[in-house]
Amino acid sequence: MERLNILQIISRSNCDSGGGLQALALALGLQKRGHVIWFAAKPGGSAQRRCRDMGIPFLPLPMKGNLDLASVGRLRGFVKREGIQVIHAHKGLAHSLALFSTVGVKSPPVIVANRGVSFPLSFWNKWKYLVPRTRGVVAVSESVCDVLKASGIPGRKIRVIHGGVDLERFYPRGRLEACKRLDLDPSFDYVAMVAQFRPWKGHFILAEAVSWLSKDYPGLRVLLAGKTRGRTYKAFKERVDEMGLGSRILFLGYRGDVELVIAASRFLVAPSLEGEGLPGVLREALASGRPVVASDVAGAGEVILHRETGLLVPPGDSALLAKAMALLLEDGDLRDGMGERGRALMERRFSHGHRAFIMEAYYRELLEKV
Repeated sequence: MERLNILQIISRSNCDSGGGLQALALALGLQKRGHVIWFAAKPGGSAQRRCRDMGIPFLPLPMKGNLDLASVGRLRGFVKREGIQVIHAHKGLAHSLALFSTVGVKSPPVIVANRGVSFPLSFWNKWKYLVPRTRGVVAVSESVCDVLKASGIPGRKIRVIHGGVDLERFYPRGRLEACKRLDLDPSFDYVAMVAQFRPWKGHFILAEAVSWLSKDYPGLRVLLAGKTRGRTYKAFKERVDEMGLGSRILFLGYRGDVELVIAASRFLVAPSLEGEGLPGVLREALASGRPVVASDVAGAGEVILHRETGLLVPPGDSALLAKAMALLLEDGDLRDGMGERGRALMERRFSHGHRAFIMEAYYRELLEKV
């Protein structure tokens, strides 16, 4: 089949987590399928370095705002010069610049916008999704698709394509070896939470659940992986100290070896309150053979199948979160069975290669309609 000229664009300089890593993985997967791939991002950060290491051509763009005429002009010239057929925008600012850069272009490229959160659309975002030059919208979960439809985006424009997971990086490792590599005492029952400190991520709910469990489970320890900065982090750290949980909740900071953090743990906890699309760490935990206790919000239920690959609890209910955690702490056979089924699900439906295959087909479908 004809190879495509594709630009993946994201309005950030660092791609070390979440949507950034997904965008890079998609670019690499499409490149492996024989397409001409470019990756545009702000210069000077990990996105540029990762592209160099992966052999993906990089286009630096300042992207200082929606009306950054320098970025618009450079992107416009690049699109015309390279004959770009598809621009896949992974953040709102990237989407805006892609639209402005193609105004008046003869035979403009297909623009695809990615939506990874389930927050309602602002007026500006709604307009960007509705304009004819945005040919397609990729929703990372069915729940995100529902929010888009409720905001007035026609269903014919939306395609649900789940994020992928690196099955070679995240696989069932031995817990003892992971503890050794992280210099952790393996006699404790570690539980992992991997998330940035944001108000909707549910750190405070987790602390309440740990408080509920502290008496009956003296070996319980929580490994928190995420950048230790910002107001939410400071407020949470103060709350942990007030509750006397300082010895039970371990702050690891940002980790480039999150696969070891997950492997050292009995299971993953994801107590988010709102806003999630389908967090990649849920897929990473399942690929690692670890079940997940997650709040039943947004797309979590699309991979955390209750009592099959993990347990779902109502968001914000620390008592039920504690009850679900206790069940997995006590029942090793249940944990192992969920972990095995989670790994099988990831292998079957959520590899990066599978996602690139589906995305390529979607691009071709949109191009045929031009």
